[in-house]
Amino acid sequence: MQYGKTRVSKLAMRSDSPTGVSSSVHGANVDAVGFNIAFIAARRPQLAVEIVRLWRAARELSADTPLAPDEDALSAEADLRQLRKRRQ
Repeated sequence: MQYGKTRVSKLAMRSDSPTGVSSSVHGANVDAVGFNIAFIAARRPQLAVEIVRLWRAARELSADTPLAPDEDALSAEADLRQLRKRRQ
């Protein structure tokens, strides 16, 4: 789904699962991960707290936030590629 130049994907979350994923590999417009905080908090409260801390840091980013230096982006891209391989 697209509105203007912004790409949009919906992320489905199940009540019996800790995460939901939207992936371009499966046709989504945006690669995204969602967390079922209530599910996680009931089982691993400290993990839920850490996820919320990271969410707060991430929501500070905007389209106006400068891009990361190439070396940081390339390093993170390689790490993300490895993580994707482990999931498959």
